[in-house]
Amino acid sequence: MNLPKILAIDDDVSWLSQVPLILEDQCDVTCFSSIDQGVQAIQSQLYDAILLDMNFNGDPRDGIDLFRVIQATDRGADVVVISGETRPERIVHVMKAGVTNFLPKPTTPNQIRETLQVLLSAKKLRQRSLQKSLGDGENSLIGDSLPMQRLRQEIAQVIRSGVKDILLMGETGSGKEVVARTIFKAAQTSGKFNPIHCGALSDGLVESELFGHVKGAFTGADKDRISAFESVGDGFIFFDEIGDMPLHHQAKLLRVVQERKIQRVGSLEERPVNFRSISATHVNLEEAVIKKSFRQDLYYRIAKAKIKIPSLRDRREDIPELVHHFMAQTFPKGEVSMTSDAMELLMSFHWPGNVRQLKATIESLKGMVNGPYVREGDICQVLPQITSVFGNKVSKVLVGKYGASLLNKERSRIQSAMIESLGDRDKAAKILGMSRATFYRRVKELGLIKGWAKDKALN
Repeated sequence: MNLPKILAIDDDVSWLSQVPLILEDQCDVTCFSSIDQGVQAIQSQLYDAILLDMNFNGDPRDGIDLFRVIQATDRGADVVVISGETRPERIVHVMKAGVTNFLPKPTTPNQIRETLQVLLSAKKLRQRSLQKSLGDGENSLIGDSLPMQRLRQEIAQVIRSGVKDILLMGETGSGKEVVARTIFKAAQTSGKFNPIHCGALSDGLVESELFGHVKGAFTGADKDRISAFESVGDGFIFFDEIGDMPLHHQAKLLRVVQERKIQRVGSLEERPVNFRSISATHVNLEEAVIKKSFRQDLYYRIAKAKIKIPSLRDRREDIPELVHHFMAQTFPKGEVSMTSDAMELLMSFHWPGNVRQLKATIESLKGMVNGPYVREGDICQVLPQITSVFGNKVSKVLVGKYGASLLNKERSRIQSAMIESLGDRDKAAKILGMSRATFYRRVKELGLIKGWAKDKALN
């Protein structure tokens, strides 16, 4: 049974020792007596609720300082301050900071249990509602790694806040449009979702494409055209790769985002619009502002809320689930599955193209896999650059014993054999004239790929 995770941070060790007993069989409780320990716990784990003291003896920081860390790291946790603080102005300051609840010390076990029961019930309903709105399918968020759990919490926070202009930051292929569509779907708006690729906007037609036009505004304008901002109603305009938008287009966009009004080409009438915006970029816009390639005023307007999307290499533990998801789409009848060695190879790669590259790799397997299994050789064939994982760091002891030059030559020889054999280790051993056991031992010594030389392989 998965119990709710509770973190208690208080310098009163005697009281702290009672918390697990008060919540026994109801919650999984972790306790720390210092701010530093609390910060470390918050940064390494997600919690459903955090019980927090206000004052810590011998530490100039207080509970509000720790609460700011919680806000920056784990927005999904409800925070209950349990403190002997009696100054009204301090209590008001605590509540204005955004904590969920305040309980004065001394408090009773029933008060703690009842407060948490209400908070956790409400949290469960929010999570169920969010999960229902996220749904399944092409645009679902896949993975249960810590970065993905935090991403879901960020999305839930943004949706609850009702902020109208959101900036998504992340590497190419990391899933910015999937997140944008997830936000749109979870927001349950009656409007539409309209994606616009900012780097592909035509200079000659950008005003007509974005702002619409009236009949007769220019040659070929034989009827009125509604603007992109009007077309979504109270839905979302998705500005994909907004960092690629030329400066002269940025100035025009700024006015619309700032005033929520548009003027169609050929018309003097200003029309109010009620759109929400999601902008996505792989470019560091703060650096772009410094370099004068992106307007500072526009950056502040589109980034009322910011969400950072993790790269695939920062959530490698999600790769198997992603692979199974894409395999089900590529082989819908379930006639093909992935061997554990092939999966290990995929998890060893650094994926510069992120989830998009992984999806393309799996899709490339269709029509070329012989038999019911995807093997290492198949992966090497559709993604030749994956052989780079065969070149990990060599043991310093071996370098000192045999010399770097000799080891590099041996490593290159084994890499070439692996490429020639398309990942088939037994075939690579034959190409090299080695026995299977010798090949695995040499691979292990050279540290070419994690997990190659499993003990069972040497038997």
